[in-house]
Amino acid sequence: MKRLLIILLLLFVLLSMFTFGAEERTLSLQECLAIALKHNIALSIKVVQVERQEGLLNQAKEKFLPVLAFQLGKAKTNTPSYSWIDAEGAISAASQQLSGLLSQNLWLGGNFTLQVDTSQYESNQRFQTINPRYEGAVMFKLVQPLLRDMGNRISRKSIIISSHNRNISANELKSALLDIVYRVEELYWNLVFAERNLQAKNQALQLAEDLLKKNKKMAELGVIAEIEILSAEAETASRQTEILEARALLENSRDELYSTINLGAENGGSAIMIHPGDEPPREEITVDTQEALQLALANRPEYLNADIVLKSKDLELGYAKNQLLPALNLNLQYWSPGLSGTRILYRDDNPLTDEVIGVIPGAVSDAFKNAMEFTYKNWSLYLSLDIPLNTLFSRGAYTAARMERREAQLRRLDLERQISLEVSTVARSVASNFQRIQATRFARELAEKKLAAEEKRQVAGLSTSFMVLLYQRDLTLAKSTELRALCDYSLSLARLEKIEGTSLQAKQIEF
Repeated sequence: MKRLLIILLLLFVLLSMFTFGAEERTLSLQECLAIALKHNIALSIKVVQVERQEGLLNQAKEKFLPVLAFQLGKAKTNTPSYSWIDAEGAISAASQQLSGLLSQNLWLGGNFTLQVDTSQYESNQRFQTINPRYEGAVMFKLVQPLLRDMGNRISRKSIIISSHNRNISANELKSALLDIVYRVEELYWNLVFAERNLQAKNQALQLAEDLLKKNKKMAELGVIAEIEILSAEAETASRQTEILEARALLENSRDELYSTINLGAENGGSAIMIHPGDEPPREEITVDTQEALQLALANRPEYLNADIVLKSKDLELGYAKNQLLPALNLNLQYWSPGLSGTRILYRDDNPLTDEVIGVIPGAVSDAFKNAMEFTYKNWSLYLSLDIPLNTLFSRGAYTAARMERREAQLRRLDLERQISLEVSTVARSVASNFQRIQATRFARELAEKKLAAEEKRQVAGLSTSFMVLLYQRDLTLAKSTELRALCDYSLSLARLEKIEGTSLQAKQIEF
C-alpha cells in the first residue's frame, strides 16, 4: 500500500512539473473570445478571401467605366509616278493623324462611342487646290441590342455574380467566426468542469484522509477493528488515482483552450496557466422552436449562401434563356467631317496652268472647327439580324442552367429541413439540461445530508467506515454530475446561439 502511495505521489509531482513556473491568468469567456478572434490564422485567411472577392467585384464594375483611347501616327511615302500629270519622277507624300475615342458600355447592353479625328496630308502631286490639307471628323456611334444581350440584368451579369461571390465569401467568414466562438465556448466550459471536478476530487481525498486519521486514533483506543484502517487507506489511494486523472483532464483542457485561442501569440509564447473566471449560467432559458427556426433561417450563413446560390442560378438561367434569342441590333451613326488647309492660287484660277501665283494658309483648328459646327451632316441607321442555328436545334446550355437551378432549390430545401431538425434537437437539449441541473442539485444536497447522517451514526457506533466512504463517494459523484450538468447546459445554450446564427450578437462581436 505504501509503495502504491509513493508511486502516485511521484506521478503527481511529474504532472506538476509541466506547469511549474507558468504564469497564472484568470480569463473570462469574453476575453478568450477576443484573443481567439485576434490571433486566429484561419480567420485571417477568410478575411483575405473576402478582400479578394471585393477586388474581383470592383474589377467587374470596371465594365461600365468609360474607355478613353488615343492614336497618333505619322507616315511618309515615295512611289514612282506613272504620269507626268501627277508628278515628275516620284510622288512623295507625308501624313500625320491624331484620333481620340471615348467608349461607354450602357446598362441596357448597348455601347456608345464618340470619336474625334484630325489628320494632315501633304504631297508633291500637281494640280492640287489645297496642299497641305487638314481633315477633321466627329462621329457618334450607338449599337443597342434589341433581343439577345439586351437588359440591365444581362449586361450586369458579371457584376451581380461577383457581388454574390463576395457575399458568399463574407458569409463563409461569418460561419468561421461562429465555429470559433462555439469551439472556444466548448473548451472554456469543459475547462470550468475540469477545474471544478478536480476541486471536488481534492475535497473527496481530504474527507478520506480525515477519516483515515480518525480511524487510526479510534483503532489505538480499541474502538474499531484494524480492517477499518485498511478500508480507509485503500479508499485514499483510490481517490489519489482519481485526482491524477482529474488533473490530467484539467491540463489537457487548458492546453486545448490555450492552443485554440492562440494565447502564445498574445504573450510572446510564454507559458500561461489559464483559470476560467466565469460561472456557468443557471437561469432557465425557454426556447420557442418556431422563433428559433426563423432566427436560424435569417442568420445562418450557410442558409444565406444557399439563397444567394439560388439567385445566381436564377440569373444564369435567365442569361441562358436570353442567349436563345436572335441577335437583333440597332446601329446608329452620326458624323460630321471638316476640311481646311493651305489653299493654292493658280493664274486665272486654273490649276491646269500649273502656275502658282500665291497661297492662303490654313490651320488644323479650322478643320476641327468645321467638323464641330456640323456643316456636313451625315447619318446612318440600320438593323442587323444574326440567327445562329445552334439555338434552333440545341438548347443544351439552357437545359443545364435549368437543372442547376433545380439542384440549388433542392439543396436549399434540404438545408432548411436539416436546420429545422437541429433547432428542435437543441431546444430539447436546453430544456433537458436545465432539468438535469435541478435534479443533480437535489441529488447532491441529498448526498450531503446522507453523508452527514452516516458520519453521526459512525460516531455512535452504528455504522462502519465502509459505509461512510461509500457515502463520500456518492457525494463526490453527485458533485461531478451536477458540475457536468451545469457545463452541459452552458454548452447547449452556446449550441443554440450557433444554430440560430446569433452567437456574434450575443457575444457583442461586430461583423
